[in-house]
Amino acid sequence: MDERLRIEFNDWAKAGRGEGMEKGHRPVGEQAIDLMNISADARVLDIGCGSGWAARLMAEKTHEGHVVGIDISDEMVRLAGETSKSFPNIEFRVASAERLPFSDDEFSRAFSMESLYYYADMLGALKEIRRVLQPGGVFVTVVDLYQENRPSHQWIDQLNVPVQLLSSGQYRSLFAQAGFVNVRDQRLYDPRPLPDDYSGGSFETREDYLEYRKSGSLVVRGEGAK
Repeated sequence: MDERLRIEFNDWAKAGRGEGMEKGHRPVGEQAIDLMNISADARVLDIGCGSGWAARLMAEKTHEGHVVGIDISDEMVRLAGETSKSFPNIEFRVASAERLPFSDDEFSRAFSMESLYYYADMLGALKEIRRVLQPGGVFVTVVDLYQENRPSHQWIDQLNVPVQLLSSGQYRSLFAQAGFVNVRDQRLYDPRPLPDDYSGGSFETREDYLEYRKSGSLVVRGEGAK
């Protein structure tokens, strides 16, 4: 499964989709990152970092700390490194969330934008994230593909790799099973004006796109047990 994901996201990187992912995800991603209350000396893990845009945002907040971005795609990691050369407090590595190459309690914050539902062993990945997170540390994930957001289900047939379609309640349950405490979820909304027409390829109709925007992005937050 890791190899299928690597090949697919390598193709995305080569096709220049990293920039499009930032454009689509950043309006909500910025809000989610603000919820993490990143301190100036934080050690932050960006899981599924893609082109590195979120890691750069977090590096600006933790200018005395350190950000590590990981991705299964070596092409995405290469792209992230090339576009982050002006940030001395960022590094990127090729790694799987299900087998994180870090010590216990290494990070004070962890973030994942639109990557969690790709993991075949989601519970295993969450346990790994919990393992490398310090007691009292915070993990925040954003997912747009979830059960309550009906139009997003159209993506399942569009993607070339398997994904998991879970409800907000199932996400909370998995977080709890992985050992996170104070687990809660909320919705965040893209503040950009709705278009008068829709010419994108992610949804069949403009009505589907409007319903998707109205549903919002699911954000799940958990803390490491003290």
